[in-house]
Amino acid sequence: MSECGCGNSPIAIGGCRPSKPPCPPAACPGPRPPCPPVPCPGPVPCPEPCEHCETIPLRDSAPYRVTATASSTDPTPYYTIADTHAALDPAVAQTILNSGTGTFPADDGTHSGRHTWLVGVVHIDPASLRGKPTDVTVSASVHVHNDGRSTACRLYGRFALWNGTTPVRTDLLGPPDLPAGGDDNGVIPPTAVPLADVLAGKVVIELNLETGDDDACRVGPKQWTVDSFVLTVQASAPGCGRHFLRTTCRDCDGTVTCTTDTLDGSIPYAAVPPVFPVASCQDGCSTARPPCISTDRDNAIVRGSDGCLYAPDTPALDPSPCNAARNTTGGLLVPRIGLTGIAPGGSTGGERSVDIDVTGTSGCPERWEIGARLTPVSGFLNSERQHADLLARAGTDVPVPESDIVLPEAGVYHIDSDVRYALGSATGGSGYIIGWLRDETTDTLLTSFTQIAAINAARQEQQGGTTHIMTEYTVTSGPRTVRLHLMFVLTGGRITDAEAGGTDSNGATRMRFLKVRD
Repeated sequence: MSECGCGNSPIAIGGCRPSKPPCPPAACPGPRPPCPPVPCPGPVPCPEPCEHCETIPLRDSAPYRVTATASSTDPTPYYTIADTHAALDPAVAQTILNSGTGTFPADDGTHSGRHTWLVGVVHIDPASLRGKPTDVTVSASVHVHNDGRSTACRLYGRFALWNGTTPVRTDLLGPPDLPAGGDDNGVIPPTAVPLADVLAGKVVIELNLETGDDDACRVGPKQWTVDSFVLTVQASAPGCGRHFLRTTCRDCDGTVTCTTDTLDGSIPYAAVPPVFPVASCQDGCSTARPPCISTDRDNAIVRGSDGCLYAPDTPALDPSPCNAARNTTGGLLVPRIGLTGIAPGGSTGGERSVDIDVTGTSGCPERWEIGARLTPVSGFLNSERQHADLLARAGTDVPVPESDIVLPEAGVYHIDSDVRYALGSATGGSGYIIGWLRDETTDTLLTSFTQIAAINAARQEQQGGTTHIMTEYTVTSGPRTVRLHLMFVLTGGRITDAEAGGTDSNGATRMRFLKVRD
């Protein structure tokens, strides 16, 4: 493409594309001379179309939003109901003006027709103004709920806009006789006020609600919950509106055949007049510099030798629901796989049953290597304590808190325990030691009673060893604490030593768990 002229492929937007003129019918250029005969030439070739389009950046005069806030102030100058007024707590008022939730408390019943007032001064950020507007448009909305205990009589309040002590809008709140539990929305429609008065702090929003007993209705006090306050301020100035693109196509004679306005080359836009070239906006609305064209090799938009901008046609997308690519205001978007929370070369953490490894080159690689390995939750514990004296508590449950293990999450666990014991008689006797595992969190028995050791001696006998308890346990939620319990049962004679659950020179009581599946 060497010029913005005949036969080129300039930007085509919104169906605005140069049309090719129809080919003229084949014809002889003139009468044949009688001698010598001249054959009629072949069909006349169709000329190249002599149409071109150009796109220029413009700025219109659409209203734009100005940064605005409201601050609580003394409502006294705005009281309009004699002897029946009260100011809302300033901190509560500011919470509401910050779009939070606040309460207008019910009156104690001593003031007939009492209303409670909230007033907020409108502030704007001068840095957010463009151009030199003289007025701004203020609008607001709020939600109120009658907490009761009484019905709100007739039109029970007002949502108003003031300039100084002059009311600009005084919109009454309704519907009439709003019952306890009822809701209403106050709205101040867009209203123009002088910019100088806003900057001087004269423009305020006022909300008052009937919190006392109405003189006429005698319905009693009521409380209100107020929330969802929204303040909107807009301004406008010629040429300080929205950036957009205007594409104009002309024929060979320079006659305009098509004009299309878009926001970004594809989204149609209805410009708000008056419209100005971007280069002419010298008052702070926009820069006078021409648009910059990136030299990145992947940038499909280029500038021709004639100064025109050229771009490829918008690609046609397959409408299949499985196609993730789509056109956006920023261009064609092809979603990529997100790897948030997975560090390349690392894992998702010890709390999972499977760790994921993800590796790839820096930037935007086309291929990733993903691997997984089983890393189940597990735990191991030595009961570092002396044996529990079971003989002294024969026939009773003896818990061993030093054996506690904690199952951290839901799943199926393999649990086993090595129980170290000593059992003996100096003169002869019989008895046995039993053990079991219990979920202390839910008071659930994990295993039936397991015999740890037994003795039936006619004379002196001493035993020592380790017995194994094993089970599989399903946990629906964690954490859960599992503990070993022991008991000695005497069945005859005299037993002189019965102890277990600790560590000695020949071994230890151990607890282990392993999560085997979710």
